[in-house]
Amino acid sequence: MTRSEGGPQAAPGTRLRPLSIEEINQGANALLEEALGSVWVSGELSRLVRHRSGHWYFTLKDDRASVSCAMFRGRNARVRFTPEDGMELLALVSAGIYAPQGRYQLIVQALEARGEGARALALEQLRRRLAAEGLFDEERKQALPRLPAKIGVLTSATGAALQDVLRVLRRRFSGVEVLVAPTAVQGSDALDGLVQGLARLDGRSLDLILIVRGGGAREDLATFDEERLVRAIASCSTPIVTGIGHEIDTTLADLAADLRAATPSAAAELVVREQSVLRAQVIQLRLALARNIRYSLESKRSDLRHQLGSRGMSGVPLRLERLRTHITDLSFRQERSITRALGKVATRLAETRSRFSPESLRRGLLMRRARRDALASRMREAMGERLDHSRHRFAVATARIDALSPLSVLSRGYSLAQNATRGGVLVDDARKLRKGDKLLIQFAHGRADTKVTNLHLPEDAGPETSP
Repeated sequence: MTRSEGGPQAAPGTRLRPLSIEEINQGANALLEEALGSVWVSGELSRLVRHRSGHWYFTLKDDRASVSCAMFRGRNARVRFTPEDGMELLALVSAGIYAPQGRYQLIVQALEARGEGARALALEQLRRRLAAEGLFDEERKQALPRLPAKIGVLTSATGAALQDVLRVLRRRFSGVEVLVAPTAVQGSDALDGLVQGLARLDGRSLDLILIVRGGGAREDLATFDEERLVRAIASCSTPIVTGIGHEIDTTLADLAADLRAATPSAAAELVVREQSVLRAQVIQLRLALARNIRYSLESKRSDLRHQLGSRGMSGVPLRLERLRTHITDLSFRQERSITRALGKVATRLAETRSRFSPESLRRGLLMRRARRDALASRMREAMGERLDHSRHRFAVATARIDALSPLSVLSRGYSLAQNATRGGVLVDDARKLRKGDKLLIQFAHGRADTKVTNLHLPEDAGPETSP
């Protein structure tokens, strides 16, 4: 018994310190986990619920009992088939108690279909899903080349299938180039090897690719039913022919390929035509072509003989002679026209040479200089006369302006008076002034400011009223 500062402390689970419901559930869960650990169990699936969170909740049962199960999203994403109620399953589980509710359940870590029927059902489910995506549609399959020159082979390097394919290719058409991508075709490494090998061959600019494997048990061909390999085949840009297993074996890879053969040897025979057959066909075509050419030539000769013997052909020599005469006349006319045209060209060329000779160019230059000097002299005389006339007109206009200018009047002793007090109006009558008005007197040279101190008006006139 432990003690504290306040005295002895009661042990958990006693009357003095009872356990909580959560604690008892957690303790029971720990005991179950320690007692059982992870174990495989088998049972029939029922009441499957796929929660929106991604988790699965279901019941596993047999003839005598049932148990609740939970499989979380990260685990169920690895299940290769679609579970359905009524399926016989094999599950890797750990037992526990859900503490908040005290509910006993199994936590499922892995799930497998049990029995041949279950495996066939899972395979059929996968086939239907891939078919719904169009991976097996005939419309997406590629046509095979008629005469492939480069062929890739994806298979085991040690298997008999490779030797069968090479033997058939050498026998049927020895000139074809073969590129082998060796890989495992069975076991845990087979899937990655097949997918990676197919990607390498697809990037080598081949005419087609053979995927082959020898016969064996149906479970030995499971790799060729894998979804990754099927999708890799469907996305390949190079035509693919499969020869996997025996004639009765059809894998999902066969369905995705552009062409399926019963065996590896049959695949090689399908993609390469026999060389001797091709030679025979070429010979037959050559003979047929020669025969058709002979027949055509003979037919044309017969038509020509018939035309030569007809009435219309009797006048052909005369018509040919007339055509020859006409052609001769046209040739003579053409020659004469050409000679005449050449003579004209020669004359014009001589005239051009004479016109552009150094002596002729010198004479022309002297004449142009003389004309230029004469024109310059006449221009100077005309400009002088025009300038004298303009000066005379300017002097006359200046005299007229000076005679009319008030400055000319002012220069003779007169002056102009402006009433600065009344906005600078011109004063032409003493009656418009008042004592005290400021005057601005303009002289011929300068001006003066003054002020009206006294007015001397004519005796016979009264003062004028300012506006």
